Amino acid sequence: MIRSLAELRAHASSRSARTIAVAAAEADPTLRAVAEAVRLRWADAVLVGDETEIRRRVESLGLSTAGLRIVHRTGEREAAEAAVSLVRGGEADMLLKGAVPTAVLIRAVLDREAGLRTGGLLSDVFVIEYSGPGPTRLVGITDGGVNPAPDLRQKAEIIRNAVRVFHRMGVERPLVAVLSGTEKPTPGIQGSLDAAKLAAMGEAGEFRDCVVDGPLALDLAVSAEAADLKEYASPVAGRADILVFPTLEAANITAKAVQYWTHQDPGHVVVGGAAPVLIPSRAESARARLNAIALGLLLSDKD
Repeated sequence: MIRSLAELRAHASSRSARTIAVAAAEADPTLRAVAEAVRLRWADAVLVGDETEIRRRVESLGLSTAGLRIVHRTGEREAAEAAVSLVRGGEADMLLKGAVPTAVLIRAVLDREAGLRTGGLLSDVFVIEYSGPGPTRLVGITDGGVNPAPDLRQKAEIIRNAVRVFHRMGVERPLVAVLSGTEKPTPGIQGSLDAAKLAAMGEAGEFRDCVVDGPLALDLAVSAEAADLKEYASPVAGRADILVFPTLEAANITAKAVQYWTHQDPGHVVVGGAAPVLIPSRAESARARLNAIALGLLLSDKD
């Protein structure tokens, strides 16, 4: 089982190399992360964007061009579409956002004719380290990047996507907490009603190889002490591997709060399509992007 971001990176170093397609590669943190992934022999890369600007930035950063191929495209949409085409055509195993807005890249990914749709829902999984009482472990936060206000059906798909990520990390039966601001189904709080329905779906066997409970407040999901004090009995309480938030806003804010208050560099990956899609924030460090690449390698692993 992968229990930390360091172990995630170590796993990436132990697997065969993949190829990363970078959409609009004219971004220094992205180039640093990709160059490091190439140096570590995790991957080769195809840099899509303005070739003159990419070469200027690579040179100014003192990076090697070994393992880097450049595909010249000008314009955000053109770069995004070309990078998606490389993945769709099998020339790359994952897609990484560079200096292109997330909305532009996701639009290219979701294109019905030329994108990476497979018929399922795409959703984003942030992976952070939880270092409370007990050993360090990885916890997933979802969906903080794609679906603004998912309905019940979409939340079920978000759970399935996140469970697949944790299965790849060696967690055989992930514990899934569907979060709300209350521990009881409450009229007027849609997230709590959906959470109760999702928990019932789990009891009925509609989710494979995981345990789903909800509604749970965040403290109950991650703190065994809080569960004891509130006298809340659940196999998930205090031990959750996956935190399913009611909205994108709630998940995104929480993930960034953890990132900046605990000074860690989480990884995150969009799953549910034909290949992993990595959409790091423009403010994220090269290390966070490297962690995202490690997750992408894990999800594209064919070994």
